Amino acid sequence: MTRRSAPTRLYKDPQNGRIMGVCAGVADYLGMRRCIVRILTVVAMFMLFFWPIFIGYFIMGFVLESKPEDLYEDDEEEDFWRDVRTRPDYTAVDLRERFREIERRTRNMEAYMTSKEFRLKRQLKELED
Repeated sequence: MTRRSAPTRLYKDPQNGRIMGVCAGVADYLGMRRCIVRILTVVAMFMLFFWPIFIGYFIMGFVLESKPEDLYEDDEEEDFWRDVRTRPDYTAVDLRERFREIERRTRNMEAYMTSKEFRLKRQLKELED
């Protein structure tokens, strides 16, 4: 069995990146647009701390792993994990609500399957066949 990559981990994204894919990876991790992260990086480099950001960018470019192609099975899973990274409290509330809904539906199905109405309909169907 192969070890699956962690969807909550920070990766560089060379497929969508310009130089090394670091800004694209940070944007994906934070759920932001790539162009915003690039602009913020360039502005921070020239307005604030050129060398630390420049060196940090290249260190991250060499240290971070590339984003695996099969990290997510589909777009829905990708959206879910992006929400987990950016809004963990909201995601926990959403999951709780989903489980409550599943539990409610299961209770309704169990109530129907054990009801007299279900048995009567089943017996009528057997008579028809």
